[in-house]
Amino acid sequence: MKKVINTLGQSVTFTFDGLDSITLAMADVSPENATYAMLHGFAARIGDNAAITKSAENKFTVTEGMRREAVQEMVTHYTSGSIDWNIKQAVRKASFNPAIQAIADKLGKSYEEAMAWYNAKLMAELDAM
Repeated sequence: MKKVINTLGQSVTFTFDGLDSITLAMADVSPENATYAMLHGFAARIGDNAAITKSAENKFTVTEGMRREAVQEMVTHYTSGSIDWNIKQAVRKASFNPAIQAIADKLGKSYEEAMAWYNAKLMAELDAM
């Protein structure tokens, strides 16, 4: 099953392999259910942003403060007047690698400098093959 949201037509179409599709048009839904569905969607979408994975980058710790910050990020986005459903991230931060941090500490370099040094070392080794 696939779902297609048509914001202009205010409908959702569900398609199935080899079967007729089914469309739910907001014009056919009671205002109460349409409002509840809208709020349910925002609650799910914003809540999902607060489902933060524990990782080395966050020292395997997720706090209520981190969750609150994630919720605030989405609320700020949706109340900003933006028409975009997704928050755009111009630059995605690379994940933290503790081995690179250990190299940085040993060489007395920044994390970024250690990453560049390590990449250059690997490329030199590959070129030597």
